[in-house]
Amino acid sequence: MTDFIQRHAGAFQLALVIAVVGGAVLLSASLKPDTAFSPPSARGDTVAVSVIRPVTEAYEPVVALNGVVEARTVTSVIPQVSGKVVSVSDRFRPGASVGMGEILFVIDPSDYELAVERTLAEIEVARSDLLRLEAEGEAERKIWQGRFPDRPIPDLTARVPQIAAARARIQSGEAAKAAAELNLARTVVRAPFDARILETQLDVGQVVGGNASVGRMFSIASLEIAVPVSADELRRIGRPKGRAAIITPQIPTEPEIVGTVVRQSASLDERTRLGTLYLRSDDIAALTLGEFVTVDIAGLSNEETYRVPSTALTSRDQVWVVEGDLVAGRRVEILAHDDTELVVEAFDIADGVVAIPPPDVRDGLPVESTPADDDMSQGGRTNASR
Repeated sequence: MTDFIQRHAGAFQLALVIAVVGGAVLLSASLKPDTAFSPPSARGDTVAVSVIRPVTEAYEPVVALNGVVEARTVTSVIPQVSGKVVSVSDRFRPGASVGMGEILFVIDPSDYELAVERTLAEIEVARSDLLRLEAEGEAERKIWQGRFPDRPIPDLTARVPQIAAARARIQSGEAAKAAAELNLARTVVRAPFDARILETQLDVGQVVGGNASVGRMFSIASLEIAVPVSADELRRIGRPKGRAAIITPQIPTEPEIVGTVVRQSASLDERTRLGTLYLRSDDIAALTLGEFVTVDIAGLSNEETYRVPSTALTSRDQVWVVEGDLVAGRRVEILAHDDTELVVEAFDIADGVVAIPPPDVRDGLPVESTPADDDMSQGGRTNASR
């Protein structure tokens, strides 16, 4: 008998485990509540939701963009004459501002003053020759008329070509004098416009050439703001030229600047596929070349919009409405949003927008709706972000 038990001990243990597991399953089934015949009201098929009925209102979007301060052109300062620098303005230094006509530096004028004197002397010599030749020509004319009254005097005898050459020398001298005076004036280098100096290392004693740059500057009047803009942003702005804009500098202490869109780029950036708007302002001189700014441009007004709570959105562009006693999804065009509300283009709200959709929301979900205690259902307004 003992041998029999030892030989079948494993089988006895397996049978015991099966018996225990089977008993546990039967006990669990007997304790589970019977829901097969629960009344429909106890299953919770109808979900209670709060709905709002937003009213139509006008909305004027403000498109927030980023831009950078640029100058249309940067001018190299190149003297038109050569020579040694004898003085440099304290304002001809990087970062300084200069007014139109203000002296930047002066080149030694000595050689150019001598050139003017030399041309004056040449002109006097030519005038003296002209007077002499005219007198000789008049004398020859009288002598010829006395000898040959019936014959015209030859031009060479009357000094006609010599007189013409003397007059030409005077004219040439006058031109040389004007050129010498122009070069003399160019020894004083002045700012051609109101400008800011970008760079220069010029100092007294340096010898400058007539084709070498001694610094760079830009016209304050040429400053503008370049603003990259996408096709969607352009659609919201509408026709951009002439649109007002608020420009906010990077430095918090600087005041906002009112600007205007003056033009739009003729092509898109090949890499980003973005266009560019250019803004001007009377107060743009307060900004720094290369500074990044925030630009808010007024967009096209939309007369048919709704404001709904942000909690109504269950995906990127979907809200839910109640039609009768059932829920239906709606795709919406979002114009603006913040943490509390959305501004959307008007759409079919049926019996109202579900303020907070239930987790298992779906088309055809039966609901019991109640009005939400929300200002938007009364036509109230709050401020959505741009």
